Amino acid sequence: MITPFADDDAVDHSRLGREARFLKECGADGLVVGGSTGEGAGMGEEELGAAIRTVIDSVEGSLPVLGGVIADTSEEAVRLGMAARKAGAAGLQVPPPHFYFSTDPRILSTYYRDITDATGLPLIIYNVIPWAQLAVESLREITSKNRLIVGIKQSGRNIHALLHLLANLKGQVKIYSAIDDMIFPSFALGVDGTISGTSSLFPRETVAIRDAVREGNFATALNLHERILPVWRFVDRPDFPSRIKCVMALTGRHPGRPRRPFDWPDSGEIARIRRILEDQGFLSHKAGTSLDFELMPLGSH
Repeated sequence: MITPFADDDAVDHSRLGREARFLKECGADGLVVGGSTGEGAGMGEEELGAAIRTVIDSVEGSLPVLGGVIADTSEEAVRLGMAARKAGAAGLQVPPPHFYFSTDPRILSTYYRDITDATGLPLIIYNVIPWAQLAVESLREITSKNRLIVGIKQSGRNIHALLHLLANLKGQVKIYSAIDDMIFPSFALGVDGTISGTSSLFPRETVAIRDAVREGNFATALNLHERILPVWRFVDRPDFPSRIKCVMALTGRHPGRPRRPFDWPDSGEIARIRRILEDQGFLSHKAGTSLDFELMPLGSH
């Protein structure tokens, strides 16, 4: 899920709670706080813990809430993981270190073991770093040695890696798709679920796609996929959390602001996504009433 920020870059807990309740109402089975969509890179442990507590309280403990741990050292990851545990998180979502990166399973086994030994929490490996994608063989080795690694979330636009994971590890750990333009094919291939920007942006539609695939109603799933896809193509840029928030604001949700140094898309891009949303039937006349506030430049009052 997103993390709404206020003008001073602090977490807007009121809006965060509202968004958590909305996702629950849409049928989400669980929530991840402080992941990539949630602008979790750079979050401190106190901030992450407070955000997790807000989300747990807002859904009254009815959904499992995972803490996103985006770190570059074991020490940093353990600090974040312990904050998530103290806040009541049911588990963690953890990508590999990304600045000094490695695909060596010995190093990554140590990294994930340090986190699970310290926190005692189950963990989903977030295979997202494009220049450090973990191969199936490495993931098999890492997961086989650590019983608290309970899932793998495949991202990095790598549908081939997802296919290999399903062929080799399905049933041993949970396999989640975060290949945002291929959520429908991912469900059709048999993933256990999705944890993704798409599902955060279109939670009700994502649940409907999952249910349609389970029922064998591929025409309905394909129709939803084809409506969502043009929107995701607008979102799929390096500043995608800002763009997700822009789309949410245009459709009447209250996402807060992007965190500095990021800002809203420029006026031309906003006009373009508004047209896309209208074309795909996602934009009602009522939805745009709060945009003068939501899309003000950062720092404006």
